[in-house]
Amino acid sequence: MTPCRECRHQISHQALQCPNCGAPYPARPHWDGWGFEYRSGVTVLGWPLLHISFKYRPNRVPVPARGVFAIGQFAIGVFTLAQFGVGIFGVGQFMAGGFVLAQFALALRLTAQFGLYLQSGDGQVVRWLGELIGGG
Repeated sequence: MTPCRECRHQISHQALQCPNCGAPYPARPHWDGWGFEYRSGVTVLGWPLLHISFKYRPNRVPVPARGVFAIGQFAIGVFTLAQFGVGIFGVGQFMAGGFVLAQFALALRLTAQFGLYLQSGDGQVVRWLGELIGGG
């Protein structure tokens, strides 16, 4: 038995939730959310070389992956693999960036099912951004 980190009620070390206050994983001294997160110790210009995040904070706010290589549901990086992402090189469902492969995209160059591009694009419904703003 150990005290809950929130209410100090005695709970089992294996408890998933405190029966007194409802705190998740009450035996852990620190707990910052549900899911998985990995951040490499190596950094480039202050960004981790690799950041993988499929995590939500206790208030249910997602933790975006931010790194040179960023992988997650939400990600920002040079090389991005995400459901929703921004990156120079990106693969995902909804992407914005330089060179993108996505279902929905806004990019300099892209291959997408639906997308807007500035320089070149291939896909099912792909348009040059200049057409939409009256550039011919």
